[in-house]
Amino acid sequence: MQTYAAHTPQRTPVEPVADERVVLLEEVDFKWLMAGQGWWIDTSRLHTDPGYARQMFDLVDSTPASALRDCAALLQAHAGTRH
Repeated sequence: MQTYAAHTPQRTPVEPVADERVVLLEEVDFKWLMAGQGWWIDTSRLHTDPGYARQMFDLVDSTPASALRDCAALLQAHAGTRH
């Protein structure tokens, strides 16, 4: 009779799913693109205060920076798909 050594797989820390990583990178891009326009943002408040978030996204509408507008659109699209 064969015996098998008990093998317990090593657990790795829980990692965010790929979509969460993409959103995080987009948020970093957004923060620095906003800073490039002279607008400093509080990223944690961006998540918790809908009025503040709306205000920041409204600022984006007034800029000619297409990269910032594109980044903001991606963030807003992802925000609509979060649970």
